[in-house]
Amino acid sequence: MGGVVALLSLITVVSWGTWIPLAQAARGVPQRTRILYVTLGNVMFAGAALVVAGGHLAWGWRSFWLPVAGGVVWTAGNYSAFRASEAIGLARAAGSWTPLNIIVAFVWGAALFGELDGLSGARFAVLGGALVLVVAGVLVIVRAQDARPSGGLLPGAGLAAGRQRPRVTMSVTTAPTGPAATAVPTGSAAPAAPAVPSGPAAAPLPVSRGAGQQRRGLLWAAAAGVLWGSYFVPAQSAGVTAQVSNFPLAVGMLAGGLALAQTGGEPVRLRAAGATANLAAGFLFGIGNLALLGLVARVGTGVGFTIAQLSLLVNASIGIWLFKVPPPGSRAARLAMAGILIAGTGGALIGALR
Repeated sequence: MGGVVALLSLITVVSWGTWIPLAQAARGVPQRTRILYVTLGNVMFAGAALVVAGGHLAWGWRSFWLPVAGGVVWTAGNYSAFRASEAIGLARAAGSWTPLNIIVAFVWGAALFGELDGLSGARFAVLGGALVLVVAGVLVIVRAQDARPSGGLLPGAGLAAGRQRPRVTMSVTTAPTGPAATAVPTGSAAPAAPAVPSGPAAAPLPVSRGAGQQRRGLLWAAAAGVLWGSYFVPAQSAGVTAQVSNFPLAVGMLAGGLALAQTGGEPVRLRAAGATANLAAGFLFGIGNLALLGLVARVGTGVGFTIAQLSLLVNASIGIWLFKVPPPGSRAARLAMAGILIAGTGGALIGALR
């Protein structure tokens, strides 16, 4: 029993920790198209798993359509996660949305499914301490954006500067594009930055675009946390086993991906390398999801969901060491990892209380 739980935990953590970096490895793919291919790969895996297991579908509105709705919610969270990763880097984005995943799921469980019924005063105290840890960890992750080296440009800075419109730059200007972030340090001469007059007097100094980029990234990460922490609610409310709801959940994810692709006006056809990477990412997510179903059946929803969130450590490590956002060994990277560990500890305590 213990060996099976350990194996399922390992599969879940590794699969969920690598599918987003794999999807992002294909450069130049529009986010809506990326989500479409990921959800297509996931529904292909879910269908194959259903056939191999000899399962059958229940077509009622509760057993089928509620999980489909949950899949649509997941797709919206997925789009938010990709946008957050583009804006602030994979490590900080994942470190922000993962604690929120746990908190939101915990709140839904307490409000809708009575998972806090009979909780003692001591356990409530532990819960309060865990929430403080989560908030503190997220604040450390956010603070990491201000700890970048001031002695030189990060990789790609010249390209980013060339894309910026002329303006006066008086503070750190970050312009993350895709998985790589760039910066112009305070005090450095930014290319093409003359004052832009407005009437007889010069216009007020603009706020750094980097600050707005960071705020948008954190908002996208918060949206991912809320949506990904909520997508299981319709499936759980359906009153059927997770094995039965798995395929309609995948169908809902694909439906959301199709809707995003049709409304975005972005190219859908990808080259072989891009299509393969994103379909494989969908397969990886499906593998992790199926392993999680088996894990939850053995250790319970709260513990299983919390174990799955340990994929954050894999996710963030790839962001730092592979995508170099933030650069490995930098103070920003150390702060980001410290915040992830602090928030993850609080999230694990919350999950255990559930």
